[in-house]
Amino acid sequence: MISITPYLQADTLGEYQDKLLELYMADAALNKTIPESIRKSTEWLLRQVNCFYSNKIEGNPTHPKELLKTQEVGGSDNAREFTGAILELLAHLEAQLKAKNTSTSMAGVCKQDFIKGLHQSFYEHLPEELLTVKDTGGRVAIDKNGKPLLIVPGEYRTLPVKVGTHEPPVATELNAYMSWLEQMFNPERIHGTNRVIAAAALHHRLAWIHPFQDGNGRVIRLLTDCYMRCAGFGGYGLWSITRGFGRDTQSYYAALAEADKPRQGNSDGRGILSDAGLLHFTKYFIETALDQVKYFSDLLEPRKLGIRVDYYFEMRAKGGLPSSSGDDLPLLKIAARGIYRLLLEKGAMSRAAICQHLGKGEQTLRPILKQMDSEGLVSAKPKKDIELKVSTNAVEFLFPQIW
Repeated sequence: MISITPYLQADTLGEYQDKLLELYMADAALNKTIPESIRKSTEWLLRQVNCFYSNKIEGNPTHPKELLKTQEVGGSDNAREFTGAILELLAHLEAQLKAKNTSTSMAGVCKQDFIKGLHQSFYEHLPEELLTVKDTGGRVAIDKNGKPLLIVPGEYRTLPVKVGTHEPPVATELNAYMSWLEQMFNPERIHGTNRVIAAAALHHRLAWIHPFQDGNGRVIRLLTDCYMRCAGFGGYGLWSITRGFGRDTQSYYAALAEADKPRQGNSDGRGILSDAGLLHFTKYFIETALDQVKYFSDLLEPRKLGIRVDYYFEMRAKGGLPSSSGDDLPLLKIAARGIYRLLLEKGAMSRAAICQHLGKGEQTLRPILKQMDSEGLVSAKPKKDIELKVSTNAVEFLFPQIW
């Protein structure tokens, strides 16, 4: 029998019940405000943000500019040329896409096979040197046969581990704990704002169980993204809680450590873990989510975004901006601003429609569209409508403080 409080009841949260309602309303407002024309590009950007911060939490030192530069040169198609740190980021990007595109029911999001699949999708294409487990001192861990211990993608650990001062359940107990988690956190059995309370507890409880030899943190944050979508946040993907965790890693780990604490007396719940500690983490989780949805709502507010777009293209017309690699960007005619603003407002359009709206001839706009396509500002494939994109060179200008 698993003697752990799965998640707290809403009435224990006090004023944080109001913050939960505020969170849902802020998400709904963001979801309603953002036009379809920019959703695809914004979701692409959020995957980069999630990738950077989730791996930063795990100690990956790669700068966002390196990640964006990697996207420019073909990503995983040129995997042999990249460092291990970059390969981890590329694997994380692919795992995010696979998780988003995997068809699973609401009940399936906590199934053991789904959670194992998240782990497998991250590790399955990494080289063996990145599957080698290291101890806290950075030394290669050795298995019972005297060989280097390797992570097995999608499989639970078989050896004991220690995370800081916390000693997770032994390997022989993992199936029981994961079956408990699968049953208790099924979102079909949880309703209303309780799903966010459950999402917070799930995040900690899976970290506490620590089912995999390595990669638990990344899997937990991937699972949290999936669970938040099930919790009814229609705008999730336009904002992300992972950025909040990664912006202040010390507070993130401190909040998790509070929930790791054993029960502090008879008034602190009935399980082996502290309900007060879980309450602390749940409040931290709600505050972090609310902070992030507010940040992205302000960042993506159409009027403010439009001002930054105007200024970016005015600077490009003067030749005053560097690329993501630090080189000077070539001049870009000011007509590019009109194209970008039009696509931002209307969505994908044919070349003829763009010319008609802007009152420009096709010969005038053709070289501008070609340059915008080469820089990743638009997608201008033959016989296809022109689509808006977020250029790696424009990210930090159009979306300040995203990193």
